[in-house]
Amino acid sequence: MKPRHVLPAVAALAAVVTAGCAAPDEASPADSDSSAEVTTLGKDDAAAGMLPTDIEQAGVVRVASGVSFPPMEYFDTDQTTVLGFDADLGKALGEVLGVEFEFHNTNFDGIIGGLNAGRYDLGLTSMIDKKERQETVDFVDYLNSGLAFMTLKGNPEGLASETDLCGHSVAVEKAATGDLVADDLSADCEKAGDEPLEKVPFPDQASAVQALKANRADAVLALDVTLAYNVSQDPESFEIPAEPFGLLPVGIPVPKDDTELRDAVQAALKKVQEEGVYDQLLAKWSLEDQSLEGAPINTGK
Repeated sequence: MKPRHVLPAVAALAAVVTAGCAAPDEASPADSDSSAEVTTLGKDDAAAGMLPTDIEQAGVVRVASGVSFPPMEYFDTDQTTVLGFDADLGKALGEVLGVEFEFHNTNFDGIIGGLNAGRYDLGLTSMIDKKERQETVDFVDYLNSGLAFMTLKGNPEGLASETDLCGHSVAVEKAATGDLVADDLSADCEKAGDEPLEKVPFPDQASAVQALKANRADAVLALDVTLAYNVSQDPESFEIPAEPFGLLPVGIPVPKDDTELRDAVQAALKKVQEEGVYDQLLAKWSLEDQSLEGAPINTGK
């Protein structure tokens, strides 16, 4: 098991914050039901007993998260408090394990490296479980999601499917699923004799969305859950002109050599599901269609 400091996502797809480099989302808070009742869970001794000794003693799990991806994780108006499905899920997991899930904001492309360097214990940041990522981390899968692309209102470029992105500029969050899928789509374009995508990477999702709004890209490619949120927040500026594609699992990455923490998180997630809190959170954040039961490990292909 890797030593720790005791300080505290194509072909097929209560949180303390340490300030990082990712920019906060500029939209207003998500359209969740803030009055929705979410059950407070008690500590489960069996799950908590699976935690690595250093985490149990510290009472803190250091969570890496790119806090610019609503409705999954984003800053409240104080630019400090983290809101979203992942923040709420982290709180519930912490209740079961008897520890605090402490969110640290970082750029998405540095999360896996930060985990393996021991700066963070796990990630909770809407990361797609993909086979190549499983070489260095294990995933406890907790949602399903698909890819989608968003255009300006009126779809001025007439983009009707992902194949229409060939030859167009596409904004993505660097190293996120949209970035990886853009490479796959671009290769498919060239195989079909079309021009590749002009991929325009940004350090965070909010910047990719702003690039589209400023006419510096023809589309944004990302997980369907966040693009649907962007449209709901600014329907006069954006639309999603095509159905999502490439359903893939979303997982909690844990360093490959930290099987104790992985198994404790899996047990805690199962408890959150068994107690009905998982379903409450899905309903609160309008993510019922993304439900994934059972907390499986490494199901991404």
